[in-house]
Amino acid sequence: MISRRSLLAGGAAAAAAAAAPRFTLAAGPAATVKIGFIDSYSGVFSDIAAIHKVGAELALADMNAKSGRAKFEFAYADDASKPAVATTEARRLVGQENVDVLFGLTSSANGLVMTSLCNELGVFMLELGPQDSSITGSKAGKLVYRFSPNNHMALRTLATRVLALGKKWYFIQADYAFGKDAYTELSAILARAGGTEIGHDVVKLGTSDFSSNLTKARNSDADVLMLANSGLDAANACKQFVDFGLGKKLKLAGINLEDFYYKAVSLDSIVGTTFPVAWSPTCCDEARKLTARLKKSVNGPISWRHYFGYVGATSLMQRIAGAGTTDAQKLATAFENYSFDAYKPSKSTFEGYDHQLSQDVFAGSVVSSKTFAKTQFMFEIVGEVAASDSDGGPNSPWARDAKTAMAAETIASRPNYTPKTF
Repeated sequence: MISRRSLLAGGAAAAAAAAAPRFTLAAGPAATVKIGFIDSYSGVFSDIAAIHKVGAELALADMNAKSGRAKFEFAYADDASKPAVATTEARRLVGQENVDVLFGLTSSANGLVMTSLCNELGVFMLELGPQDSSITGSKAGKLVYRFSPNNHMALRTLATRVLALGKKWYFIQADYAFGKDAYTELSAILARAGGTEIGHDVVKLGTSDFSSNLTKARNSDADVLMLANSGLDAANACKQFVDFGLGKKLKLAGINLEDFYYKAVSLDSIVGTTFPVAWSPTCCDEARKLTARLKKSVNGPISWRHYFGYVGATSLMQRIAGAGTTDAQKLATAFENYSFDAYKPSKSTFEGYDHQLSQDVFAGSVVSSKTFAKTQFMFEIVGEVAASDSDGGPNSPWARDAKTAMAAETIASRPNYTPKTF
């Protein structure tokens, strides 16, 4: 079993200033905008949230270092990777801390509860890390946008590669929103290809021992062990896959393997294994520039979670500044169809039809330990889907679901709150 403590050592390093995208402030008096930064600072996703925080705090310093009438600050809340806690903490941030907007999250289950809550509280939110597809589909919200690619998008780069490994799959799925959605997406890919589901084990979120599941997979006639889980669960499953010697019988694939687990799994034992990759430090010249700046202050390799925190927070602050207000509905309108340089090969766009950030998405092949020593990144990019094709467009089934869902929603007025203008 992998210890979380050892994985967090490099993730909590302090961040310093780097250049941020320029913006133009609307006319008006100076204002300080308070952002409620809620994430899983404890619980099963705490290692991810710690890295989000490093990147976001760097972005905060960068934006505040620039001259302008809008300044920003964070008020923090720990959702403990639990939806009930996320709801309570979001209410506290809005009702007691009087934040102007909400930002953050890693857990998809926590992301799903925010749609109705933000409508009820009358507050805008940019969700950072949740990937459940329905957040920008049937569960889409008028006041909620998402920065992270969803599972639809992530798997577009992966489908043909994993099908080439074999068409008899054994699934291990985490029992929460992300795992359920990942399984739904992956099993549909398999069915369309005429493949066969050999087994499907649903395991509790936070599982560290997969020995019984791996034994069943080894005794089956599956070609591929398919992981529909994430975070430390996925890393533990990969490590035990190697420990059990299953690489001699099965291929390994999945929806998520965090790039900061380079010490947690034997890279040489799973070299060539393909997973979706949200961003690479070398995916374009702008990414290389951002990486060089981050490396001046981050102790260790740069993760796409550093990227998420930095660019997600920057895009939020940039839009607030551009809108010149913290009014929730006006801010949601300001995000609509907003395109910006997101340190990827092509520009990213917050789509008005489903509130998803369309962006370049990648497939990455795990590199050897020798290659990692040179590149300091766990994956080699072996596939790409451009931003213009990544989200499926306004006529996709999930976009239609999103438009229907948002049309039926009512937004409450936020009590005892006057939006800031600047």
